[in-house]
Amino acid sequence: MRVLLPAVFAVASLAACSLPAVDKEADAKARALYEQVRTGSNLSANADLAGDLRTPQALAQLAAVRSALPPGAPTAVANRSWSYNAGTGGTTASLIHAYSYPSATVLAETVLARGKDKVWKITGFHVKLAAPGMPDPRKAPAVTVEDQPKDV
Repeated sequence: MRVLLPAVFAVASLAACSLPAVDKEADAKARALYEQVRTGSNLSANADLAGDLRTPQALAQLAAVRSALPPGAPTAVANRSWSYNAGTGGTTASLIHAYSYPSATVLAETVLARGKDKVWKITGFHVKLAAPGMPDPRKAPAVTVEDQPKDV
C-alpha cells in the first residue's frame, strides 16, 4: 500500500500536465491566410495582417505566392510544427502547416505576434514547395559520423 499510494499520486500529477498545444486562434488565422492567398482574396481587407504586411509591396508579394501554388484545393492539411515564445513585450508564434496536393506538398510557415491587446496579428508568411518523392528534410539523421578524421 505504501508503494501504491505514491504511484497513484505520480500518475495523477502527470495526467494533470499536458504537452503544449497549438493555439486554436493562431492556427485558424494561419489557415485562413493560406486559403485567402490560395484563392486570390483581397488581402488588403484582412484585419489579421500586421502593418508591415499591409503595405502595397507586401500585399503584392503575398498575392504573387498564389502563382507558385499547385492548382486547386489541397487534398489534406496537417500541422507540422509550432513554437511559441513569450516575453515582456508579448508572444510570438511560428506555425508550419503542410498542404498536400497530388503534384506537391506546400509547407507554409505563418509567423504571428500577440501584444498586450491579446490579439494575434500575422507578421510573416513563408512558403516552400516539395515535389512528391523528395526526401523529407525533417527526417535527417540526428547524428552523423564521418569515417575520416579532420584537422581542426
